[in-house]
Amino acid sequence: MRQGAGTGFDSIGFIKQATVLTALAVDSSGTWLQVKEDGKGGKTGWCSARYVVPASAVDSPWLAVAAKEVGTKEYPGNNYSHPRIQQYLATVNDLSALEKLHDETAWCSCFMNWCVEQTGRVGTDSAWAKSWGNWRKAAAISAMQTGDIAVFDRRSPKGGGGHVGIAIAIDTTAKKILLLGGNQSDAVRYAWYPLDGMQRDTHYNLLSLRRA
Repeated sequence: MRQGAGTGFDSIGFIKQATVLTALAVDSSGTWLQVKEDGKGGKTGWCSARYVVPASAVDSPWLAVAAKEVGTKEYPGNNYSHPRIQQYLATVNDLSALEKLHDETAWCSCFMNWCVEQTGRVGTDSAWAKSWGNWRKAAAISAMQTGDIAVFDRRSPKGGGGHVGIAIAIDTTAKKILLLGGNQSDAVRYAWYPLDGMQRDTHYNLLSLRRA
């Protein structure tokens, strides 16, 4: 546990495995969590998100898989591609062999498919984010549970499409949802998305939540 979000901050101690923590905030990179130890005298500090697994991952095991991938990001430039992202891309059937080599290929759905497959389940095998709108059973947005798979419509001046990630929390006042997902600013990270509204030059609309 550190004083701030990043390895440049001083350590304030260690946390034993399986210690229960309460998450308070996510840093701007989406890869560090501010957490507090439960109980009297519990410390508050920052931990790398890849070492903290949401408790509800018991019911949605792909969430635990995804959490351990936090920080994986595309290599800059076009000369090299991240081998881990290539593994995500390899799990779907609707990309060409060339597309599967490049980490700049849209990979949010590929990441979701890889995470689900790591739990022994069958995903959608599709790079199309909206393919998750037909997966398993629907859940009401008002009854969101951490670990639900969130499916979005996405529109920008560059064109339309979709996005998919794992729902973590909803802020009903600000009308936004926290997702853990792939290809979020070119990385696996936590990030907030509007339930129905603009983020920079892109309009997002949460279409459905899916649950196993």
